[in-house]
Amino acid sequence: MSTPSALRERLVFDTDRGQVLDQDRRYVLMRADVLMGLFSELPEHSRADALAALSRSVLRHGGNSVRAYALGTGGAPEALFNSVGMGAAALGWGVWTFEHGPNECVLRVRNSPFALASGPSPHPMCAPILGMFQAVCSHAWQQPVTVRETSCRACTGEHSHPAGEECIFHASPQT
Repeated sequence: MSTPSALRERLVFDTDRGQVLDQDRRYVLMRADVLMGLFSELPEHSRADALAALSRSVLRHGGNSVRAYALGTGGAPEALFNSVGMGAAALGWGVWTFEHGPNECVLRVRNSPFALASGPSPHPMCAPILGMFQAVCSHAWQQPVTVRETSCRACTGEHSHPAGEECIFHASPQT
C-alpha cells in the first residue's frame, strides 16, 4: 500500500523543459541498474573510493533536501525522520524505518535499489542511503555524526526476494 508523500505531491514533471523539480532542487529519474552498473565497470581497487565519493556527494547535496523536509516538520526529529522516510519511498529508495534516540540511530531499509541493482559484492553498496542518513542525523542532532552500513544485501547475496531482507545502518554523534 502506498502512503501519501509530501515530496511526491511537490514534484513537478516539467516535460516542456525536460526536468523534474522539487522547488529549485532538480531530480533525475534513472534506472538503479544503470547507476550501480558504474561500480562493476570500475577496477576493484577503485570501487570503495567511488562509493565513498558518492556518499559524500549525497551528504553535501542531499542536505538541501533534508533542510526542505525539516521546514515542514517544525524541527521535531521524529517528524523529520518520518518525512525523510516517506520521501525516500516516493523516490524509490526503499522502505526506511528509523529507530532513534539521543545518542544512536538505526536505519533499516527494505528493498534497497542500490543493493539489489549492484548484485553480489564484497562492499556495502548503499552509498547514497549512507550519505542521506548522515545528512538527516546531522540535521536532527545539530552536530556531525558517524555513520556506517553494518549489513548490506549486496554482501549477503540475498537478491531473490526484493522486499525481504534489509540493509542496516547505524549513526551516532561524533565525540
